[in-house]
Amino acid sequence: MKKSAFSLGAITVGLAFILSTVFSFFLMEHPDEKDREFSLMLAGRVNDVVTDEILRPLLVSRTMSNDNLLADWLQHEEEHSLGENAISMQNYLSRLKEEFGYTSAFLISEKSHCYYTYRGFNKIINPLNDPHDKWYPTFLKKNIAFELNADTDQVNGNHWTIFINCRITAPDGTLLGVCGVGVIMDHLRQIMEEYEKQYGVKINLVDSNGLVQMAVDYSDIQRIYLNNIELNKSDDNYSVRQSMRKYRISKYLKELGWYLVVQTGGHASASKFIPFFILNIISAIILIVLYYLIIYLKEKNGSEKNSDPNPLDEVTELPNRIYFTEAYGENGIFNTTRYKCFIVFDIDHFSAEQKKRPDLPLIKLTADIAKRHFDMSGLLLRWRSDTFVVLSEKEIGASMDLCRNFCSQVLEELGITISAGLAQIVLTDSIKKNYYAAMQGCYAAKFAGGNKAVIHQGESL
Repeated sequence: MKKSAFSLGAITVGLAFILSTVFSFFLMEHPDEKDREFSLMLAGRVNDVVTDEILRPLLVSRTMSNDNLLADWLQHEEEHSLGENAISMQNYLSRLKEEFGYTSAFLISEKSHCYYTYRGFNKIINPLNDPHDKWYPTFLKKNIAFELNADTDQVNGNHWTIFINCRITAPDGTLLGVCGVGVIMDHLRQIMEEYEKQYGVKINLVDSNGLVQMAVDYSDIQRIYLNNIELNKSDDNYSVRQSMRKYRISKYLKELGWYLVVQTGGHASASKFIPFFILNIISAIILIVLYYLIIYLKEKNGSEKNSDPNPLDEVTELPNRIYFTEAYGENGIFNTTRYKCFIVFDIDHFSAEQKKRPDLPLIKLTADIAKRHFDMSGLLLRWRSDTFVVLSEKEIGASMDLCRNFCSQVLEELGITISAGLAQIVLTDSIKKNYYAAMQGCYAAKFAGGNKAVIHQGESL
């Protein structure tokens, strides 16, 4: 009976691979629809990667632009000498750069046109003398809150950098200046290059005119325009254009103000099918052998090892991000009115604090204190590293009290500080949007010195 089962399994695997080979050949003769579905799937993956890479520095830049202390400093800039102002801004911007590990941090005063960086005073912005400065009046004329701009960084060896420019305004709406951070493109370029090599596609980020802002080939940036693509800000779905058996899939990334474009040009021709057929046969033989081995081991041990990912964090024994994704997803919306408030908190200067006391498990001890404060009022999860998430069943005010008590208790017991951000859950927004709203509050708490909780105000990104 067992031999028959073995033989039947081997035959099944063999037939499956024969059918797979024939079906693959059929798809090679009809590549268009396959290319379309493949490009849509890949565009979704790249969309997530690009958003995760750029959204965090965007949140930091927008938090800077809403810093009341920074706005007050700009309004009284003339009360101090240029040297004093340079030292003050150097301290502010260098702390910001080191805290988040960005390439650059900058501030431009509209009153004096002084350009400050994390190295101090850099220059006076003057587009007439320096064409590199033309971006400044161009950005101001658009009268928008923020913008991503691909440019070479003169302060850091002219590396291609994504700058996030944000307007700073007084309470009455008067323009005070522009601030932001810069992130070198190399890491994002490396990710895009891996996708292009693996899947044989072309990936670009372009502005509303189709001008390339990000590409694997740096020589294309701000030199090449892409045509025959849909540039529609009002459409949340992916747009598809077909031309000469090729597809261009585009999507407006409203959080960034750019368009993602994935281009595919078809699969291998039938003349290249023989190596693929041989590889498929070899794979079938290997799988048949593995099938016999698995059945043998299963019979010997009486059980099969469960390879499902663990939904519990091993260090804290809390539910983790895998659990959250399986229960709620991250791109959908909450399907329950149970939770009222989204909380994100993490340990201030975690790496430095852990180095001071390497034998003390700070993450586990922090989690133990968090359980005492939040377990009876909602769902507590370890999100990543020293970052935790709470879905609170209490309203925003009561949740704020919990966070304050939690921060005080951690400081008292462990001698470390916590920064927490809170956001009222909006059921009509995506879960990811609710998360980033709370995360923006957490960044604001860090900018204010840490050891506190901040409620996110206004529309989340």
